[in-house]
Amino acid sequence: MASAMKFYYYAKKQPAVRTSSNSPSSPDTRLEEFKKRFRRSGSLGIPFVPEENVRELFTDLGSPYRSGSPFFGRQPSIREDEEDHELEGLPVLTVIVKSAREVTNITTMIEGLPVKCRVKHMETRDCEDGADGQIEVLMELEMEKGMTNDEALAVMRSNGLNVYEVSFTIKPITEENYIEPGSNDATTGSEWFPKSIYDLDICAKRVIMYGAGLDADHPGFKDDEYRKRRMMFADIALNYKHGESIPRIEYSESERKTWGVIYKKLRELHKKYACKEYLDNFEQLERHCGYSEDNVPQLEDICRFLKAKTGFRVRPVAGYLSARDFLAGLAFRVFFCTQYVRHQADPFYTPEPDTVHEIMGHMPLFADPDFAQFSQEIGLASLGASEEDLKKLATLYFFSIEFGLSLEADNSSENKENLENGKPQKKHTYKVYGAGLLSSAGELQANF
Repeated sequence: MASAMKFYYYAKKQPAVRTSSNSPSSPDTRLEEFKKRFRRSGSLGIPFVPEENVRELFTDLGSPYRSGSPFFGRQPSIREDEEDHELEGLPVLTVIVKSAREVTNITTMIEGLPVKCRVKHMETRDCEDGADGQIEVLMELEMEKGMTNDEALAVMRSNGLNVYEVSFTIKPITEENYIEPGSNDATTGSEWFPKSIYDLDICAKRVIMYGAGLDADHPGFKDDEYRKRRMMFADIALNYKHGESIPRIEYSESERKTWGVIYKKLRELHKKYACKEYLDNFEQLERHCGYSEDNVPQLEDICRFLKAKTGFRVRPVAGYLSARDFLAGLAFRVFFCTQYVRHQADPFYTPEPDTVHEIMGHMPLFADPDFAQFSQEIGLASLGASEEDLKKLATLYFFSIEFGLSLEADNSSENKENLENGKPQKKHTYKVYGAGLLSSAGELQANF
């Protein structure tokens, strides 16, 4: 699966976006010109490729998505109990155990686990607090049904383990059914759409790109090292499944430097042009999620923060998704988020979404309850929607969540001076809440 998808990620061309056959002044043509303008400026939204184009792309001969392909089309279908229709599944508990850096302690740690559990994954790292002679061990434990996370933690602590919980979820027992996502749903007659949050594992793999994977005009096209890094990020995203901890990235010096240049410039502009809700939540991200000029935040930390604030979560994705797949994630309060950083040759331009756009542009407002609810409402409306209605929803998303403005009371020093001097005052001023604008220094400087 992963190798097939990586090949597709870098080799497959995006279908041409169909526009209206009307005159150049038609609404469809103006929308496309508007989107191109923002893509060239370094800020961008979702691609809004019509669903019929996506189906053509995925049914091309040679595509891993074509009907009958062994590489794709597996949909987890949750079994239901015939009597009470309760979901079955295995509890999965992720914990971190702090221990002395000794081989014998690993054995003691394993012996201290509950009897009714299996180790699904385990990895070690240096302690984040810098404690000498100690390590932290991340473990994912599959437990038998009926055992709670509190019971498992109690057993481990009674056995002398220094443990704390990272996450807890229920992994459904699944059957492998072969379908072609995007085809008509047999039960509703509408376009296929995810029925549970686990179905987003399908949506996340239906990646399309803005041009080829790394096209000739991409700043990193001739940079072999950058291309290797992109392959690594794609592999992480394409192998990720819902309920797992998001892998932490050790960003390179070049990536951190590029992030720092953009971060410093954008933060200066945000203080002038961003809406109050954005600024307030950004400060919380700096306090709790490691946002700073010298550090690229980790998606796992942001995900925990958002879940506590608004119930939203993020999951890694390899690149652009179709509007249908992207908006479907919002219906489950999931935001598909890239982890790679744009190429260092041009820090204020990117031909595709990158982690700067996602983390600097989108994340602060997903911590706002009203904004989170609005985003989910758009996602819910998109589930099973016709192509015509989907275009309308995508346009609504584009001109609000990506490029929206709001009116705020004008409390600027200039307005206060006007009041003192008896000059006319502005009662309100426009502020930015759209992520496409808030992640583009060029657009903020040129238009405000």
